[in-house]
Amino acid sequence: MSQADSMWQSRTAHLGENSKVIALTADAGFGAMGTQTLTLHTESTPYALTVAYTALDKPFNTVDFTPQATLLLGTIANLDRVEVTAGTDRFALTSTQASANLGFDVKELGRNKDKLLAYSRSLAD
Repeated sequence: MSQADSMWQSRTAHLGENSKVIALTADAGFGAMGTQTLTLHTESTPYALTVAYTALDKPFNTVDFTPQATLLLGTIANLDRVEVTAGTDRFALTSTQASANLGFDVKELGRNKDKLLAYSRSLAD
């Protein structure tokens, strides 16, 4: 199964759906970068997800996290912000920023399978 197909099947309306969020985080590629923990910030809006690396397999580079964060923002409907930390290094991407980067609403990735497939393919190029 392709990355996009797997993410399409796991997409969710709510950040609080732990099992789906864990699957989406792995499918987006965060797991392949090192050992991490996830924190779901669902107590009040804006809703956020923090991926905290305790061991990172390569130097921290914000460019490395943008595609994965974009995929999560698109496939978790009520997710507003993705944060990535490793020690003192920090990266964050909001839905507004991801939408500006894409040129369309990032949430379309979770509503339109063709857009998700196209974005996923663009990452492989």
